[in-house]
Amino acid sequence: MRKITLALLALLLLPLAGCGEEDGIAILRSILKENTSQEILAFEYGDYDGDGTFEAFAFVGEEPDEGDGHAGEIWFVNAKGAVRLDEDRPYGTWYAGLIEIFTFGNRKFVKVEESYATAGISSFWSVRDGKPYKENISGHGGFLDQLDDINFTLEHSALDAVYIDGMLMGRTWKRYWFYWDETSESFREYGGLEISEAQLRKCEGAAEILDEITANGCRIGDILYRANGTINVNYTTGAEQNESNSYTTLLLDGTKVTVDDIYENVGGFYLPALAPGIAVYPDLPEIFN
Repeated sequence: MRKITLALLALLLLPLAGCGEEDGIAILRSILKENTSQEILAFEYGDYDGDGTFEAFAFVGEEPDEGDGHAGEIWFVNAKGAVRLDEDRPYGTWYAGLIEIFTFGNRKFVKVEESYATAGISSFWSVRDGKPYKENISGHGGFLDQLDDINFTLEHSALDAVYIDGMLMGRTWKRYWFYWDETSESFREYGGLEISEAQLRKCEGAAEILDEITANGCRIGDILYRANGTINVNYTTGAEQNESNSYTTLLLDGTKVTVDDIYENVGGFYLPALAPGIAVYPDLPEIFN
């Protein structure tokens, strides 16, 4: 007679309504324990792709002696077994916050953040066709701030505060804007399209903002318009080869611009895109034509 293993039992029971959440969690945790001896520090169970079958993402490792970081590994578990994610990363990589769940559109995503001394780098996972899927937004910044059901920002750490003798240096942190695109079923970035100072001055309120910048001896650099209405105005001060970089973030509402005080100027400059491979660049509003 064929032996029924825990994995086979899970395969039979999980899709059925009769298998309650507690039983489902117990089965999947047992499968995970068969594959790793590490302590289970986080276990997020659910139907991630909406197909009626439940699965789990887990973090295994060890509690830290101090601080918020945890050394360990990320695993995906379903009725068919357990698989370690990002196997090329060595055990001992530090993560902050363990596993977080976010919903964008009608999909659920898992975020695990790798914590460095000066930045956070997030990895995003979902379930597609019953398998774990690493999303294209992974590796492009950290400390996600969800703005609504599709929009969010990620923080990027850069050495771009000053330009001295041909070298960029000085740590800054800036937020870039992203969204979930239901049509392509993938994450996208609001790419910045360069516009001229003359184009920006067509907007109500722009002249006062730009004149205040230049009145302080600053030089206007790239001006980047994004489809979410955000405009990044980069500018510099100081002598050539010894410049300080700064920016002002504006919001376009119809034909009027105002300073967006939420994104404080901490120095540095904005790029057209943090993740060029997934950036979508806007058509220009009529005001700029």
